Amino acid sequence: MPIDYTFVRLQGLRLPQPLNADVAASMVKTSGLASTDVTFPDGALTEPERHALTWLLAAYAPQPYSKQTNHQIMPLTATTVGQVILTYGDNGHATATLAGRGMPAGVEPPSRDPAQLKQSLKDTYGLAAITGVWTAEQLVRLHDALRLVPVADRPALQGVEIQRVGTLTGPDGHNKGRFSYERGPWTGSLGTLKLADAIFQEDEIGFYGGVTSRACPPSVRDILHEVGHAVESAPCRTDSRNNAAWAVESTGGQRYRSPERVPQDLVTEAVQLRTDNDALNRLGTQLPNSAATAEYNALCDAIEKVQEWIVDGEKGTYQQEDALVRFKNDVTSKVTQATWRSFREEVVRWCDAQILEVRWRAKYKTPQGRDITPCLRNFVTFVSKENVGTDLTPYSRTSYGELFAEAYAFWIVDPGAVEKHDPRLRAFFDDSRYRRGD
Repeated sequence: MPIDYTFVRLQGLRLPQPLNADVAASMVKTSGLASTDVTFPDGALTEPERHALTWLLAAYAPQPYSKQTNHQIMPLTATTVGQVILTYGDNGHATATLAGRGMPAGVEPPSRDPAQLKQSLKDTYGLAAITGVWTAEQLVRLHDALRLVPVADRPALQGVEIQRVGTLTGPDGHNKGRFSYERGPWTGSLGTLKLADAIFQEDEIGFYGGVTSRACPPSVRDILHEVGHAVESAPCRTDSRNNAAWAVESTGGQRYRSPERVPQDLVTEAVQLRTDNDALNRLGTQLPNSAATAEYNALCDAIEKVQEWIVDGEKGTYQQEDALVRFKNDVTSKVTQATWRSFREEVVRWCDAQILEVRWRAKYKTPQGRDITPCLRNFVTFVSKENVGTDLTPYSRTSYGELFAEAYAFWIVDPGAVEKHDPRLRAFFDDSRYRRGD
């Protein structure tokens, strides 16, 4: 069963005055509802609240009638609001549930000063940066979302930059938030999580959870969706970033501590074969004996072979790890003289880099060359084998990656909704099976 959260912007909503049992009953009769019920799971309703919920339930009954559920911030009196769930079910029966009074509340952050809260978030989660223009309340929402991330998943946020932007556009439909990273074996950045204005625009009108879990603003769930992408891709990003750091260090460059960002221009330069052909040719004019000549020729042949492989790689053909290991060992055994030690070491370094790339591709590329992480591969296998419905939400139908992120976010803020969709999907997350494969 799909999760049927719906938010509606209610323009100019006012409760009638006076509002009593007769006024509420009259609205129910006008709405055409067959029967109504109001409830407050955690305590007793006051009479004014009971009348308000009944009236709201009838006033916003869909016309023509259809099954749906709204999670709305709605007035309870002239001066108070509540978290109200309006459920329109079978046979015209509808239920209004007061999930909580007031607006959804998170845990008080360590500071409401924007600069201090940014620093606290960076320190707590190992973020690379928090950039863009934020209001204090938006930073509190970010705090509320990240504190809900399971401790075992928080390393996925290390080195990530969180940006506030005005708008997001693109073919993927991410107009509220987007987690992105460069997919490749040599990437110095651990990714960027962008949050647009639109992600905060429903916080005053709706909420998630509220019955079997604590209610939370829509922005919190949407941020956790993007965190889900970070969790799914964490091993891939980490391996790529560590490869990049190794490449720069292997050329004598600066050592970058994990998860520190590595400048991409340095990475691009470091993964190239760094040989001076003019200097090598000059060495060839000063060969003292036949042994030196043999080693020199073996070195030239090796560099020529490497250059051929580089051309092959540009065309999409990569060498196997065992071939690279044999080649590296062959060069090491045949080219031994100190005269061209720097050339030999560079060929060996290039081979080591290629071995890292081959391993990365074997782990994160399909035979058809498409990107997939072991975590997502494990999830796809589970969903396919168990025939789990991909219609958790309308957006989850667009791809397995979005199904994972949607399920992850809902599992945190409203696990009961995930269980209602499919108990096996909730168990997959409850049992931490979603972390397997990484």
